[in-house]
Amino acid sequence: MFFNRKITVKDSGKIGRGVFAVEDIKKGEVIEVAPILVLQFEDFVDTRWNLLFEYYFWMDDEVVLALGYGSMYNHSVSANAEYKIDIKSKAITFKALSQIKKGEEILFNYKGSITAKAPLWFERSKLN
Repeated sequence: MFFNRKITVKDSGKIGRGVFAVEDIKKGEVIEVAPILVLQFEDFVDTRWNLLFEYYFWMDDEVVLALGYGSMYNHSVSANAEYKIDIKSKAITFKALSQIKKGEEILFNYKGSITAKAPLWFERSKLN
């Protein structure tokens, strides 16, 4: 079982499971460094029907699946954390953007930027 003394996965309410602080996390502190699996787009037959579809990090040239708690963090435009993917070292680093209190859910912006305009896959269904 994967263990990180500062975070845990638990029910987030209506959006499924999420990652929560077990103790206070300081602004700028690294929350987690998780290994990643790097996949090429041609490796997929039809990911839309795959349970893992909602857990991938979709990038320009690759698709990344974060291990550890990495694919369990939820989205918010008011994120309290950010991530950086390092393809070369095959790792993803999550870092606190602000002070995160014990018991608080850790959220990052799935778009990678607050200025990104394209809707996410779950936002598109709300537009129709």
